[in-house]
Amino acid sequence: MALAALITACGGDGGGGSGDTPPVAVTAPVIANLVITPEAAYVASSPLTFHSAFDFTDPDGDLASVTFKILDSAGSTMVFETAPVLEVDGLTAGTVLGQFMAVAVKPDRYTIRIYVTDAAGQQSNTLTATTRIAAYPWTSKRAAPALREYAATATFNGKLYVMGGQRTDSGVVPGPSTNLLEIYDPATDTWTTGNPMPTARMGLVAAVANGKIYAIGGRTDGFSTSAVGTVEQLDPATGLWTSKNPMPIARYFAAGATLPTPLGDQIVVAGGASADQLLSTVGLYNPLTNAWSSLNAMPTARSQLALAESAGRLYAVGGYAGLASQWVGTVEEYDPGAGSWTPRAPMPTARAHLALAVLDGKLLAAGGENVDRSLDVLESYDPATLRWTIRTPSVNAFTRATAGVVNGKVYVLGNALTLEYDPVNEIR
Repeated sequence: MALAALITACGGDGGGGSGDTPPVAVTAPVIANLVITPEAAYVASSPLTFHSAFDFTDPDGDLASVTFKILDSAGSTMVFETAPVLEVDGLTAGTVLGQFMAVAVKPDRYTIRIYVTDAAGQQSNTLTATTRIAAYPWTSKRAAPALREYAATATFNGKLYVMGGQRTDSGVVPGPSTNLLEIYDPATDTWTTGNPMPTARMGLVAAVANGKIYAIGGRTDGFSTSAVGTVEQLDPATGLWTSKNPMPIARYFAAGATLPTPLGDQIVVAGGASADQLLSTVGLYNPLTNAWSSLNAMPTARSQLALAESAGRLYAVGGYAGLASQWVGTVEEYDPGAGSWTPRAPMPTARAHLALAVLDGKLLAAGGENVDRSLDVLESYDPATLRWTIRTPSVNAFTRATAGVVNGKVYVLGNALTLEYDPVNEIR
């Protein structure tokens, strides 16, 4: 860090206060109310500028200099500099404004200590504040070997299983559907290829239930007439796929989530489209009986939405609701006990084809598309407070991607993109 040279004072109603230590003498200056902005920032290649402000009283009206001491979290001194205070003009009270810059500083929490000295050499009390410099929470990881979108992802045993989708590297638009299975291991940042699904499809749903992975629905080509209700089960232990009882309603661009129950995991599939019709219907699949049943429909018919489970409740988020409404930020919560859906606070950014993950009980909605065909947005919903919070945007805009959580980090996977989001570094 380096101290900037410009330190100015302005008159006004000066604040009092004893600070950390008493004044050296009766006429020594006294400072109070130190504020450092921003309180946190991300590491950057260009210098970061921090601003300081504090109030002073100085009976002698001869404030001369300000001293900054900056320490890292280990207590080592990074900066110890003194600069003159400009434009004092005999002020006995007012506010001192200054700035300091961080250049090539490592992520850490820094302590800033400030005091002033008058022309007679009398030192004020010392004020203390902290600021944080963090690594950016989004980092790029190794991209998948195959270029595809509209795939589905299931997280199992610390790895992300990415299946199906529509190839974007074929030179044909729309590209062909694929039955490809690629497995990403965040621990080693590597991809391996698994046994392909029996049925090539895109816009499908993936879920994990009772130790098995399920690929559900989708469409077999780039056109709406090819919707399927196909259900195929992958045993991660053997790598073998097994066909299961199909959904009663063939659908694509639906959303799915696993719902834990006392009798084992069940899979909920909500919304989507069948042919050109948007759906509000909700299906429930019981892997133990290989049977489908119906739940109460969502209030809002939509496709291209996302579904997630948190604390035993389901949340249907965003999507495309037709030409009239188009992209929506709609959030509807399903209570399995009551069998009912309740509207909740909508996402700040209406969008479809978002990637949704649950971390520490909160929903993280990343990327997607609306009138902007690709977004870098990250927004977090807390079911406990019913509120959305805007988080740090991703390093790349993306859409038609999927997400999973491994070891407290979110991974977004789509087309030529693999992104890792580490909430430990979040400053918003």
